[in-house]
Amino acid sequence: MKSTVEKLGNNQVVMEVEVSPEQVEAALEKASRRLAQQVKVPGFRPGRAPRAVIEMRVGREVLYQEALDELIPEAYRRALQENDIEPIDSPELDILDMEAGKPLRFKATVEVKPEVTLGEYKGLEVTKRITRVTNADVDEVLENMRERFAELVSAEKDTVEQGDFAVIDFTGYIDDQPFPGGAAQGYTLEIGRGAFIPGFEEQLVGAKVGEVRQVVVTFPEDYRVEQLAGKEARFEVKVQEIKQKRYPALNDDFAKDVSDFNTLLELRADIRRRLEEAEEREAERRLEQDLVDAVVDRAACDIPEKMIQRQVDYKLQMFQRDLYFAGLDKERYLEITGITEAEFEAQLRTAAERDVKTSLVMEALVEAEGIVVTEEELDRHIDELVGEGPDAAARRKRLEAQRESLRENLALRKAVDFLKVNAKISEVMVDKPQDEEQGTDVEADTPTLEAD
Repeated sequence: MKSTVEKLGNNQVVMEVEVSPEQVEAALEKASRRLAQQVKVPGFRPGRAPRAVIEMRVGREVLYQEALDELIPEAYRRALQENDIEPIDSPELDILDMEAGKPLRFKATVEVKPEVTLGEYKGLEVTKRITRVTNADVDEVLENMRERFAELVSAEKDTVEQGDFAVIDFTGYIDDQPFPGGAAQGYTLEIGRGAFIPGFEEQLVGAKVGEVRQVVVTFPEDYRVEQLAGKEARFEVKVQEIKQKRYPALNDDFAKDVSDFNTLLELRADIRRRLEEAEEREAERRLEQDLVDAVVDRAACDIPEKMIQRQVDYKLQMFQRDLYFAGLDKERYLEITGITEAEFEAQLRTAAERDVKTSLVMEALVEAEGIVVTEEELDRHIDELVGEGPDAAARRKRLEAQRESLRENLALRKAVDFLKVNAKISEVMVDKPQDEEQGTDVEADTPTLEAD
């Protein structure tokens, strides 16, 4: 087989491929035998009709197309491999010549990965910013631990207030008829948490133990139970008991109860150590991202639209999956974030284009520096990922099937390490921002009524 390559510009190349007459003849014979099994020819048993008869029966075009369907995919694959071409889409094929006893000649025009021009990537000056761990950070962890180990105890009071836990019996009615999921006995409701539909908890503030209150609410229009959405409901609610949280004291006994340490001082020291290790890992992650960003910003490449659109489609698919598991839809997401459909699409495309460029630039860096992953390195990496346990064999089988993908990931990891070794890195301690962004509380945005 012979092949030549011509660059056309716009990330396109055209390959002219020639397949030997012997291969063409063998493919025609195989095609004839396959067709002979499928076509009834009077006077011949299935599969026994000669090629000339089959060609007369089905037509020359059908016979030759059957042979081409076998010849071209393999010849195209070999030509890509021989010329080290990475296509990003299916080729546009043009058959130049195919006759019995002659070579098969065809052209394949294909869009390929763009060439990347790397900028300076050695000696990059970057700053590693390590967030300082404070006593307040340690206190916050301890308060969370107290929260986890707090107990609900009967309150020495008879009136429900915000923050109390009211033990209630309730029955809900729509048009004076009970409805499914609208009743519970002995349900503990934290007043002010927003676990029930809007307005329910507020109407219990001030209720006395033993009192029966009539609570009237309207289910949201987007309530997850379609039969209840938008409807007004009346609840008969009886307060059985009021409870409050009792928090453990922060002392040595608390440290012994919740950890392997004997004193609160030792527990605080361990919490600080873990927080500092976490901040160090996060600082290292940010440093690596800053290095990659710097390399990508300094590089140039003309990214094909098809690569960008493919990444847009992928990111949109992952976004929709995440929304599904969060119990949201796109409209609700746009409402929460306060962005328009056009802004969302623009952000998605910008992120997709950045993803593609980053991938292309880092691949170019791996190639430029001759970074390779040996079989031994890959085996060790897989061993680390497999670990131990009863399902280790299944994990190994799954990872071995992803061997080449893991090799690429490991090569990128080595490329990032290369950047760090060759960078000029300074370290600074920084304070945690006062207005850190908080994640969206999905549960708070989709309150439920039914008791768990």
